[in-house]
Amino acid sequence: MQIACKSLAAATVFAALIGPPAPAAAQSSVPKPSKTVLGRHQSREFIEVKFAHDSRISQRDGRLTSARFGRLDALDGLLGGAGPVASLEPLFRADAVALAGRAPRLPATAHATPPDLSQWFRVRVKPGQDAARVIDELNAMSIVEIAYPAPLPPPPPATPAYHTFQLYQRPASLSGIDSEYARTVPGGDGTGVRVLDIEYSWNTQHEDLSKLRLPGAFVANGTLVDPFNDNHHGTAVMGQLIADENGFGVTGLVPRASAHYTNANSAERGYDLANAVLVAANALSAGDVMLIEQQIGGPSGCAEYVPSEWTPSVYDAIVAATNKGIHVVQAGGNGNMNLDNAACFGSPFPRGKGDSGSIIVGAGGAYSTLWCTDNTPARSKQWFSTYGARVDVQAWGWCVTTTGVGNLYNGGANATYTKTFNGTSSASPIVAAAVVALSGIAKQRGITVTPRQMRNLLKNTGTPQAGGGGNIGPLPNLRAAIAQLGAR
Repeated sequence: MQIACKSLAAATVFAALIGPPAPAAAQSSVPKPSKTVLGRHQSREFIEVKFAHDSRISQRDGRLTSARFGRLDALDGLLGGAGPVASLEPLFRADAVALAGRAPRLPATAHATPPDLSQWFRVRVKPGQDAARVIDELNAMSIVEIAYPAPLPPPPPATPAYHTFQLYQRPASLSGIDSEYARTVPGGDGTGVRVLDIEYSWNTQHEDLSKLRLPGAFVANGTLVDPFNDNHHGTAVMGQLIADENGFGVTGLVPRASAHYTNANSAERGYDLANAVLVAANALSAGDVMLIEQQIGGPSGCAEYVPSEWTPSVYDAIVAATNKGIHVVQAGGNGNMNLDNAACFGSPFPRGKGDSGSIIVGAGGAYSTLWCTDNTPARSKQWFSTYGARVDVQAWGWCVTTTGVGNLYNGGANATYTKTFNGTSSASPIVAAAVVALSGIAKQRGITVTPRQMRNLLKNTGTPQAGGGGNIGPLPNLRAAIAQLGAR
């Protein structure tokens, strides 16, 4: 939109009316631009202007006058009536005189002449007027040392992209699960599938986890209380699963899945995992995926951590969920326990009971990188992983890049990322994502896959375990599993 004609006419004659030019010493060391082009970080509403040294500009009754040059009629043409400027005020609101009086004596090498802050003004342009034209008119005036668009408030430093760190999504040749390929297959990005995480707490305000803020995402098991007051674990898990596709941070393995979460601990009942499983099962349907990010201490003499279904009430709740057709994935535990030890755990695990239908996940070696070295060879058992025939599949138990913690990047409480999420905790979301992808593809193809069929599909098509130390199963290979799914 054009500036009013009165303003342009005033600007044309301003140089003749303004009086002699300011002394050469007053000129800015950077030449004033003759043409202003507004950038995306510059205001279209506000202009900052500084008048030349010793012009002694002051504002009285809304008008500017110069103790040296007198009235500034042409400048008034910009400010009054039909002019494009709505208002003008001193840029510095603090008392510049008092500031100067408090200034310490400076060394001889310091700037000898302090800046005259009283010569700075802030101009507000009327709506619809062209701020760039106003700036150019001001800069054409010899009494103006510099005029420029006020800067817009800058956002916090942009979070870098760490997608290339997420090697667990790469092909089997890089010891990944090939979720990049799965996302090119309809449904392989999680579309149409709900995935629900059970643990203590999550940072629902994280910049990369917007799905956690959607209505219905939280499936409450009483009032959430985290006994450890640490939401990094849940934040990391959700980042692996459903982090946003936004060009920064990380991207979830199944970013189009519907994200949900349920608390294992409540203010009303304390630690209440079995009920949490049932609450979650009631919110899910056949083909959806439940991830239990918990581990349980074993019996006396074998007391290190094992899968949560060792607890009988949790086992029954899991059976109820899998009988409904829900795919339940649970962490195997970081206890280095042998679940085939019948003296401790019965035969089969747990307690000689029948198969619950869940998928139990062990922790294997990662693909070592420049930013994270895993001393355990790829797909070999991590020293801490619980193992045995009941452990179905494995995934990375080290060097997992995801949201939370902040040891990779820390841009504030809601912009944290890690490169070292580990344990069966980091392995289980990778497997859960593989299940989500396969379930989504199956739904697109009109195929019904039961929990036990899903588990067998992952085991039969996975990349075999390397090394010894106890069975943790193969690493899922989505490309191979999808091929077999299509042959059903």
